[in-house]
Amino acid sequence: MTVVPPSFQLAGWIPAWWRGVVGGDDMLELLDAQTVAALAEMRDRTSALTAYCPALGVAALPGPRRSTEMAVAAGEAVVLHGRDRAQSHLLVPEVGGRWTLLECETPRPVDLDLRQAASEMAEAVVLAEQAIRTQQVSFTVDPESPAVRPLPPDADSERKGLLVRSVRLWTAVAAVPAEQCTPELQEVLRTAARAALAAYAPQSIGAGERRHRHARRSA
Repeated sequence: MTVVPPSFQLAGWIPAWWRGVVGGDDMLELLDAQTVAALAEMRDRTSALTAYCPALGVAALPGPRRSTEMAVAAGEAVVLHGRDRAQSHLLVPEVGGRWTLLECETPRPVDLDLRQAASEMAEAVVLAEQAIRTQQVSFTVDPESPAVRPLPPDADSERKGLLVRSVRLWTAVAAVPAEQCTPELQEVLRTAARAALAAYAPQSIGAGERRHRHARRSA
């Protein structure tokens, strides 16, 4: 089953919570109460969220060594980029469903432009078709239904469409037997994963972007 890593999903849902689009109860479905409380204090000090997942080609970590080692051991992390020289953090999963916030050095910016991701996805579809046809790949099992948390409620149609396409391609390539998954198909999978992250993660988090759901409802 194709499951988008929790770090990818949190890169979209944490900013949505900070914007007031979703509530604390939504966050408690994803994180423990202690972590949610800590994140509540970080909104105005964070400029962007990205993710770390080396198995899917998203593999930039800023250090220091302890934070890096914990993220590597976990296989994924949410990267919270500090605003205006504020402290940056990694949000790393632990055994048992808890997450730990760790201070880290300034992360390298990650380009998650939607249009570029969509263009790379279109090329990846062509490459996947060529690789499967050329290598005469035989699927031993039918692709399973993906398990994907939806985008936050305020996501536009461009992001929703990109997520649907990327997960479909991701699921199809994941069904290829490991011994037949060529480097070309592995790169297709990584492209689909990066596109999924681009769909979840907003490019920036403005200090004044918060919207109040209750105010909108009463308008």
